[in-house]
Amino acid sequence: MDCTIVGGGVQALSTGILLEHLGHDTRMLATDFAYLDGDDVSTVATDYAAASVYPVAIESSFSEDELIRRARDSFEPFYRTDDVAVRKHTHYYLYEDADIATLPGRMDVRRASDHSGELPTRDGKSIQDGYVCSEYFVEMPEYVPQLYRTYEALGGEAERRTVTASEVDSLSGGVLFNCSGYGSRELFGDDSMRAMKGHILQVPYDGDDPLPFSYTYTPDEYSHYAYMYPRRETILFGGSYLEGDIVDGEWQGERPTEPMSVDGVTIPERLYTVTADIMSDYVDITPERIDAKYGYRPYREDGMRVERTGDIVHNYGHGGAGVSMSWWSAVQAVESVGEVPDGTLPEVASQVATHG
Repeated sequence: MDCTIVGGGVQALSTGILLEHLGHDTRMLATDFAYLDGDDVSTVATDYAAASVYPVAIESSFSEDELIRRARDSFEPFYRTDDVAVRKHTHYYLYEDADIATLPGRMDVRRASDHSGELPTRDGKSIQDGYVCSEYFVEMPEYVPQLYRTYEALGGEAERRTVTASEVDSLSGGVLFNCSGYGSRELFGDDSMRAMKGHILQVPYDGDDPLPFSYTYTPDEYSHYAYMYPRRETILFGGSYLEGDIVDGEWQGERPTEPMSVDGVTIPERLYTVTADIMSDYVDITPERIDAKYGYRPYREDGMRVERTGDIVHNYGHGGAGVSMSWWSAVQAVESVGEVPDGTLPEVASQVATHG
């Protein structure tokens, strides 16, 4: 079947690879392609994913535990396949001044109070509650180029082209897969789309291996958390979710209530202050060493949309769970045009290892 994919991020890539693997002919259309056009195109959310395989900031009819299971199970074949940039490490979810009632259904989950090792904490502070778990983590600077190379090796074609709403109906003689994220607001009139602005801070890291842990840490003087994720050559800090819209290319929405300027970018100060306190034993953190950037997650108030309407298959609106839900969503989207047999994702993982 002839398929046209609109979008250049992780949803488009996962969908395109799966379609090509199953014998469909595809072409991918996008103004910008994640990482191929640099890693700081603010409207391409994939450029800004950390990326933990843990779904957050997403509206869905599924429970949190169901989303976690779908994300985990769909990424397991990629973790278990050598030469795919997916690894596993320990994650700490910690609160200085809050209690959690129940533990989420994450891998190897246990309360922080039952953890036998040290917990990442700030000087002079203590942890009131939280949990420790294992999670899959995607090394995005390696993983996304792997996906592009795999897509092209399987026969997919990528074309830089800005698609307009007026030409949507004429794009394909087969099936159109809409993986345009926030672009669905303009292309398909989806007024429930919102842009969720997030910041990423990076500091250089020269260890032989990535740090073996990450954290999501909520300090007592802030209402929101800060996170840390390790990559091979950098350490990432973030945790901002500012709601709004992009109007004529400009951000119209929430701004940090306690701002700080780093690398010419205005950020919520906790992203720097909390992490600089916790991580000073692991890496030299000063404002001068930080590379700061921001981007927009495609959050959909009406919930993640994976469905077929006529000759259009929609796969967008994943908020902060774009990477986490990418393979699960791709399977659901592709099943609208044909069967996806059991065992397909391990086969696809092997293709990524071979061609990526």
